[in-house]
Amino acid sequence: MNIIHSSSISVLESAKAIAAGSRHVTISSEGVNSVATKLSELEENAIGLGEPEGSPSLLEPVGLSGDEDLLNWIFFLDTLNFCFWSDEPTLFTVRYRNKFWTGYRALEAAASRAIEAGTPLHRPSYFGHMSLAQLEEVFRSETHVPIPLLEQRLHCLHEVASVLQEHCGGKVSRLVEICDKDAVRLAHQLAASFPCFRDQATYDGQTVVFLKRAQIFPADLWNRFGGTRYGEFRNIGDLTMFADYRVPQTLQYFGVLHYSKQLLSRLRDGVELPQGCTEEVEIRGCSIWAVELIKQRIEELRVSDGSHTPNSPVYSVAIDYWLWNYAKTQAKVMTQFPIHHTRTIFY
Repeated sequence: MNIIHSSSISVLESAKAIAAGSRHVTISSEGVNSVATKLSELEENAIGLGEPEGSPSLLEPVGLSGDEDLLNWIFFLDTLNFCFWSDEPTLFTVRYRNKFWTGYRALEAAASRAIEAGTPLHRPSYFGHMSLAQLEEVFRSETHVPIPLLEQRLHCLHEVASVLQEHCGGKVSRLVEICDKDAVRLAHQLAASFPCFRDQATYDGQTVVFLKRAQIFPADLWNRFGGTRYGEFRNIGDLTMFADYRVPQTLQYFGVLHYSKQLLSRLRDGVELPQGCTEEVEIRGCSIWAVELIKQRIEELRVSDGSHTPNSPVYSVAIDYWLWNYAKTQAKVMTQFPIHHTRTIFY
């Protein structure tokens, strides 16, 4: 495994270039200011934008044995954290702890259910040799709709386990340790080492990178480990938001993103956007750059009202978490703003 020290292509530089040339998606400065003001007001009521939660997930399995098991569980989830949408109203659904879960939460619930039933799903030595039938049993659905892209998910698990075994002694912890508390290096190391994390495209003849799942892994470690142990990174603030489906929808709702009439028409007609097409790249790139602008505006507001010191951190990852959770908790009011659909393993 070649150790990554830097990358000539950054996610933020890619997003800035896309936003500058975007033809189907625009960013409203008024919308940016509105969201920044809202988040600044919420932060005064204990909504932190630079502090990790450090608390267990609602769906974290019982029985994980120490930090390395927890690290492996997070890595397993982030390896498979993609594509949960359905072509029909019914969704892939998992019953766990007497509740029904959909979307990413269904993935988390299914993994925790399996681990609590005795399947060592979080260990690369196990999931690297799983059969399709075994994985299908793990992700059994309460509805007739299965988890999407099951075969691709199995391929991802086999791929990462094989690389880990060859270069890291089969240990996710070794992968994290060689990046020396550098969150950006870890994201680029994932993309360089595992093709299934290599989230990039071509825009106006240039390679652009998004690295949604590669970035969310160090962010999830930072959040769950409370910025300590495996979650200790000196530059978590250099990560961008994670370009997916839900956050662009929330940004539309708040008037930050505006789609062209042509794009809106296609999305409302249910047209699937191919991965790497101009519209899809612009939605993702403009979302990343919009969150960066929101972050910058929050920092400006803090200085102007004197409520925080200039060095008080504001992290794009924390803004992303808030926007994503807002979309999930306010789903009914979001329906008038279309989500783009792209069938891909990258988000």
